[in-house]
Amino acid sequence: MKKELKSYVTLCDAIAKLFYPNVEVVMHDLEAKKLVHIVNAFSKRRVGDAMLSELRDLNSIKENWVGPYDKTSSDGKRLKAVSIIVRDMEEKPIGMICINYNIEPLESLHDFLKSFLHVNAEAKPSVLFSQSWREHTDETIEKYLSTKNIALSGLSGEDKKELVVFLESEGIFAIRNVVGYICSVLNVSKATIYNWLKAVRN
Repeated sequence: MKKELKSYVTLCDAIAKLFYPNVEVVMHDLEAKKLVHIVNAFSKRRVGDAMLSELRDLNSIKENWVGPYDKTSSDGKRLKAVSIIVRDMEEKPIGMICINYNIEPLESLHDFLKSFLHVNAEAKPSVLFSQSWREHTDETIEKYLSTKNIALSGLSGEDKKELVVFLESEGIFAIRNVVGYICSVLNVSKATIYNWLKAVRN
């Protein structure tokens, strides 16, 4: 290994340790055209192996890195890779560090999360078991107002009656003590609410 490349060994080891076990880090000596260091090898490559690609003119390399790009390991693993060019003090390319990330565990996790997040959600539990019946009632009232495109303060007497009928259809009045809360929200009496409900239930 060239003396200038030895200072990168620790960097390669640190990257592989941080992303273990899914990252393989390989360092090549471009002049010798050989693999000089490999960490967390999940390919079958070993130190001393020849480079897989032939670089005839080192000085023609202008990029400082290539990628990320997709590749496949010798045993069929899907990888995301990036190759970094190491230069000496004169900016001559002397080495290349290849970081190969096995993305199959992430793809499996992605598939799991995708299926989990897109599962049809079960309907909300009955308001009888709701921990926040006031919140549920407010949401149901807002649902009605949004449908009618009207503000609570703009409701007429007839609108309020229609809202009460809507709340009844949504099961809101099955909640204990909800009538008093709706009276305060709509600014009507309990007698009025019960009359409206009576007309619907009969």
